[in-house]
Amino acid sequence: MKEKIEYLKELPIIKLLKSEELNKLEDKFHVENVSKNKFVFEEGNSCIWVYFVCSGRVKLLAHSSAGKDFIIRIVSSNDLISDNNLIFKRDPECAYSAKALESSVVAKISTNDFLSFLDKKPELFKSYAEIIDAHLLEAYQSLKNMAFEKVERRIARHLIQFAKNTGEKTDEGIKLGVKLSRQEIANLTGTTIETAIRVMSKFKKLKIISEKEGHIFIIERHKLVNVAEEF
Repeated sequence: MKEKIEYLKELPIIKLLKSEELNKLEDKFHVENVSKNKFVFEEGNSCIWVYFVCSGRVKLLAHSSAGKDFIIRIVSSNDLISDNNLIFKRDPECAYSAKALESSVVAKISTNDFLSFLDKKPELFKSYAEIIDAHLLEAYQSLKNMAFEKVERRIARHLIQFAKNTGEKTDEGIKLGVKLSRQEIANLTGTTIETAIRVMSKFKKLKIISEKEGHIFIIERHKLVNVAEEF
């Protein structure tokens, strides 16, 4: 595991600080290892921290009264998980859960310390606002897709987004950097696991995607884009 300061230097907002400013803030942060499938925090629990993902990937989950999960977003390395609306609303309860999709390292700072830090460096509020704005736009697009788009388009769009954010070009196609189970695909797109299985099987049959050792490979990206845009 890297030194704490090395992780902090790569985090959004924090990386904009000068070395001497970062050194003063270092003690305010706690860096933790989180094993795969372990919760960083859970919906409804007391929450007084602002979290960042230093390495790995964390999925944000909303839970229904029927016991079903919906994946709000998957947070990759060097991103703000969110502030759980603590900065302005000061609600002590977590609005959703965060669960490690793979072994991850997270950094957390108390809401009071984070807000004090932003108050002293108001020019960094712009960076913070831009991140939150991007997260809100992503959530809006996801809700819009679920409300109006067919399941095949929803799944295709998520695969394209993952290819853009985590993809690696290989001889076998674009390898997604995150392993997704059929249940996770269903939770991401607001459908049933049976439908996710059917759609992914169709994509494989059409040779749009392939799978190997749990990883999804996009073989024909243009065909997937056609499905996503219904050309």
